[in-house]
Amino acid sequence: MATRHLGRAREFRVPSADGTLLHVEVRGPEDGPTLVLSHCWATSLSSWGRVVRALDPGLRVVLYDQRGHGRSQVPLTRAGYSTDRLADDLCAVLEATVPEGTRAVVAGHSMGGMTVMASAPRPAFADRAAAVLLTNTGCTQLVKRSTAIPLPGPLGALGSKLFLTTALPLGPANAATAQMLRFIVLGSAADPRTVRLCARLVHDCGTVPRARWGGVLSTLDLDEAARRITVPTTVLVGAEDKFTPPWHAHHMAETIPGASAPAIEVPGVGHMGPLECPDVLADHLNRLAAEHLEAEPARV
Repeated sequence: MATRHLGRAREFRVPSADGTLLHVEVRGPEDGPTLVLSHCWATSLSSWGRVVRALDPGLRVVLYDQRGHGRSQVPLTRAGYSTDRLADDLCAVLEATVPEGTRAVVAGHSMGGMTVMASAPRPAFADRAAAVLLTNTGCTQLVKRSTAIPLPGPLGALGSKLFLTTALPLGPANAATAQMLRFIVLGSAADPRTVRLCARLVHDCGTVPRARWGGVLSTLDLDEAARRITVPTTVLVGAEDKFTPPWHAHHMAETIPGASAPAIEVPGVGHMGPLECPDVLADHLNRLAAEHLEAEPARV
């Protein structure tokens, strides 16, 4: 299979329901089957870059920065931070980028996966999502199940909540903070280049949006929304993911009606699937597109 070159993206802004402007990029042929990729907490659409390069070059790929991340606008008030706002944003992107009468494969990593699940009850999602990929994410009990902070019982949960919600800087971008992030979010197989890339993405995120979104994640409960995903769904997780451990993937595979069971565990991989195992994710996205988009007749 040919390797995709990222080339020049077509960039524009999409207004969400509350007027927040979202930075959107589209790559690939305009008439190709469409993928829509939603990124994780505290990074940007750039976190999908390795996956995009590994995709079939005939696919049309839509990426966007979550509000408060990358080049999207930062919400002006706390009301701009909620799972409802995440769903508003994804649905606005779907309506703006997926041609009417067609559907897309929609993929989400971590908070991006939570965005997909929050969107499931929306008509725009039902109209435009043909299949779903969820990687390194969860729909409930994020703090309770996290093993990122190696302290016993309630202390570990408290540490995870503080990591999510603090508005303090993570420290200077140096080797020490990179290794801290490696321990929390990367697996044992991550190479130095991946560690540096992960650290750069996280340090580029503003502290206030990071903390406010972390507060949303710390109380997340999307079980009911996840049950509304009836399209074919693939669920993956890094076997060494401490942030959203494999329990979450298996819970989602049991909760989501369209999910293939069991969930797929990728050895040696931590929480940052798009950085750590891009070829694995690209293979699954290529398969979902081939099975659920190319042969799908346009709806009238």
